[in-house]
Amino acid sequence: MALEIDAEQLVASLVVDGAVLDDKMILQHATPGFSRRFGTSGPAGHSLLDLVSSGDERAQIARLSDALNAQHKVPTGDEAFSAAKLKGQDHMVLSGGTSAKQEAFPPADYLEISLVRPAMDVRISPLTAAGGAVYGYLVQEIPDIGISNMPEQNARRVAPKARASAHRILSQLANAYWESNPGTGAFTASEFWYKLRGNPVGDKGIEEHEAWSVRVHPEDRPALFDYQRKLQAGKADFVPFIYRERHAKGHWMTILCKGAVIERDAEGAVVRVAGTDADITASHSAEEYIRDIARLEQRWLIAAEYGQLGLWDNDEAAGTRYVSETWRSMRGYGPDDAFDESREGLAARTHPDDRAALERQIEATVNGDADIVFQEYRERHRDGRWISILSRGRVIARDSQGRASRIIGIDTDITEIKAASEKIFRMSRRLEIAIQATSVGIWDADLAKGEVVWDERMMEIYGLDLPPGPIPEGYWEQVIHPDDRDSVLSQSSEVEAGKIAFADDYRVVRPDGTVRYIRSRSTELFNDEIGHGVIGVDWDVTSDVEAAEELRRAHALARNRNVELEQARNEMEKNALHDALTELPNRRYLDQQMKALFGQEQKVAMMQLDLDRFKQINDTLGHATGDVVLRRVAKVMTDLVPETATVARVGGDEFVVFFEEAPDSNSLEKIAGMIVDELHLPFEVEGKICRFGVSIGIAVGQLPSQTPDEVFENADMALYEAKNSGRGRSVFFSDRMRIAVEEKRLLADAFLGGLERDEFFCVYQPQFKAGSLQMSSVEALVRWRRPDGTVELPYVFLALAEELGVVDRVDQRVLDQVLSDQDLWFSLGLPVPRVSVNVSARRLADPQLPLRLDNLDIQPGRIAFELLETVFLDTQNPVIAANIAAIRAMGIELEIDDFGTGHASIVGMLQLQPDRLKIDQQIVRPLTLSKKQETLVRSIIEIGRMHDIDVIAEGVETGDHVRLLTEMGCNYLQGYGLGLPMSEVDLREGLRTGRW
Repeated sequence: MALEIDAEQLVASLVVDGAVLDDKMILQHATPGFSRRFGTSGPAGHSLLDLVSSGDERAQIARLSDALNAQHKVPTGDEAFSAAKLKGQDHMVLSGGTSAKQEAFPPADYLEISLVRPAMDVRISPLTAAGGAVYGYLVQEIPDIGISNMPEQNARRVAPKARASAHRILSQLANAYWESNPGTGAFTASEFWYKLRGNPVGDKGIEEHEAWSVRVHPEDRPALFDYQRKLQAGKADFVPFIYRERHAKGHWMTILCKGAVIERDAEGAVVRVAGTDADITASHSAEEYIRDIARLEQRWLIAAEYGQLGLWDNDEAAGTRYVSETWRSMRGYGPDDAFDESREGLAARTHPDDRAALERQIEATVNGDADIVFQEYRERHRDGRWISILSRGRVIARDSQGRASRIIGIDTDITEIKAASEKIFRMSRRLEIAIQATSVGIWDADLAKGEVVWDERMMEIYGLDLPPGPIPEGYWEQVIHPDDRDSVLSQSSEVEAGKIAFADDYRVVRPDGTVRYIRSRSTELFNDEIGHGVIGVDWDVTSDVEAAEELRRAHALARNRNVELEQARNEMEKNALHDALTELPNRRYLDQQMKALFGQEQKVAMMQLDLDRFKQINDTLGHATGDVVLRRVAKVMTDLVPETATVARVGGDEFVVFFEEAPDSNSLEKIAGMIVDELHLPFEVEGKICRFGVSIGIAVGQLPSQTPDEVFENADMALYEAKNSGRGRSVFFSDRMRIAVEEKRLLADAFLGGLERDEFFCVYQPQFKAGSLQMSSVEALVRWRRPDGTVELPYVFLALAEELGVVDRVDQRVLDQVLSDQDLWFSLGLPVPRVSVNVSARRLADPQLPLRLDNLDIQPGRIAFELLETVFLDTQNPVIAANIAAIRAMGIELEIDDFGTGHASIVGMLQLQPDRLKIDQQIVRPLTLSKKQETLVRSIIEIGRMHDIDVIAEGVETGDHVRLLTEMGCNYLQGYGLGLPMSEVDLREGLRTGRW
């Protein structure tokens, strides 16, 4: 019998472990995996009736045996049959033999039972000849995967939270999966696609359309190529097509192909087509084709669910509508939630402004006016907010009246895309207004194409009555003034060679003959998309040049007429050694005086003075008042200091008294005390009372064992001590101060060495959503691990880093670790939180910051920059403003740290428009102790809410803190009461378990 002859071939072709049953329900040949389930004895010879305990199941098995034995004819070994394995299918369909009729198999075409020895669930399927006669059975283990043969069942079994990509799923299925891009011709396929045709995996030759098309049967090529065109145009979605193709070994295969459009661009053009190929050479019954098509539909359904596409299927004839779990979840509904899926329900949820357009689309599709569904509209989410939906679909069947009987499509949530587009539009509009306000002309040169494009303002500057656009080749070169042409074109050549940026002032001759002065600046653009180009700006500076020329003429005339030129020269020489404001000797004068004492043996003394609160006088009463103060200081010092000493002004509010013959310590202290007392007294300037003080450092040195410069340095250290110990006093230098300076130097050396040895790392402190207390983000905090294992906190070294000018290197080290850790979390499949990283004022003012950040490929939304208190938000710094704009464009969010401590102002906040404010822990900790403190915190939170800025509270340490801040509407909480700073390893464990 055929069952006995080809049983081994049949078992070898199985995809799922199983065995063959004879007409007595005795297990015969089995796959190795199935045999191992029975131990050393194996399954051969066992009766299936002995392996079940249920009476109903035993009765069903007995009926199968009786039905088989009751047949009049069974296919013999002479009636060859072949095992036609449909990839991924759970049973075999065999062809050949008789057409004798038999007792019908159960309607489901299979029987599922449970074995007790060994314990497993199996499926029994009939083996049929071409005429439909059953001549044996196949028993296979049902794999524990939760996916059945029936696509409509799979839609309910696919886990709604699965997020594996559709490509990965389809490429691992048994059918040959492929994807193509009609525009670029790009083609990718699964390993089985190549194996199906007998080619090595990744064979580029078979991927080329011409090489592949010659293998298609000549009779099938026209129809196949027509099918491909329709498929790439989106007119053959899910339509199966069968054709013949020559295998690499020379024989013909019959291929079942089915595909669909899976991606379009913003204009609706097809950019991705995907599908599967199946070898159905051995299949000769319509049943096999139907099962294969069902299998393909099943895989498409799974892929769409995993790819987060909301599937919908409207059966207009039956009046039913199927929607996938993803379709429901993007609207906020679970699988079992009650939900109105009718057209009326959809209309009620649609935004009133979009409802009419959506209805017109539906009516046009149903009535036969359109085959394609492509509609963008707003729909109300379950939580009440509006979401933007892009719905795409196609009519796949119409009735005799031309009305759509079945429409299938997908919905995509494009809310975030719409929000980003609107933000970009607003930014572009603001930029356009700014350019118009500056009256600057913008030009763009594409060096690869040799094309130069001018905007409207450029046309006006050059006197052209032309619309914005490309200018004639060589026009700009022709209008340059002949006297300027050579130098300008020479510089232009270097710009085109990429050596320099264009920066020049030159003249042009306009069409009406007038000469205008032009100032031009440019920058080079180069990347893979736009190629090599230059973009620049021009503006008309004729009036400035004419004014400058007039000024030069006036100056020349005055100089020619100035009979006091010699006096002016003498005055200049005096000014070189004296301060113009106070007429005191300056630093240059003092240096010459000290240099003259080099090598002499005598005792000298130095006083260094620095005014206290002088900056406040300048800021509040004006620089004119400040100048009066400086002149008064000069007079007081000149009056109180002996004539043998030199009084000099060496800086803005810094003065020096130099004694070539040092008085005794008591005299020095007395002179310093008189200066402090006199300058401490308030005095009036134009009706305004001025109050300030002075701090004095005093040092005495013996020449030549010490140099005057060393004495000057010692006085400077003493001045530093006087200011740190309370100001308004004088302090003598001591060796202790030098020791402190030396300790600071050693700390600086260790710190710089730590940077070189990469001793800096960061820990993470989690931040939580108020209310739910779910971890939302973390803050990266820098630490320094010394070689001896000591871990230093930021207060030990950050101020020093600022002073040394290397705080930006610390910032970069922290950012590098954060990005590396985020990549690790992503690779482990952990949720990747947003990380806040501190950024210093020095780093924010670095013109190269945007370029360095761009090279790091930071993913939008993963990083937030905290601006430290050293950033003066009220200062109009164009570099900082440009860097902040670039940082936002990269998707990096901004937070203001220590808000409320006086370092960050309301005006600065409004200018910056940060994403979040952080209330300093000094304000949060006493929150529960004072109503005034509670009012202050509530006010800050209200400020954030008014300006759509989230608020983070630091220093949350008690349950009362959590309760009060949550009631006040604070968005996020951070503090030791919720989560301590932790290492990356501990944070990773928290991300995995959700426990903090």
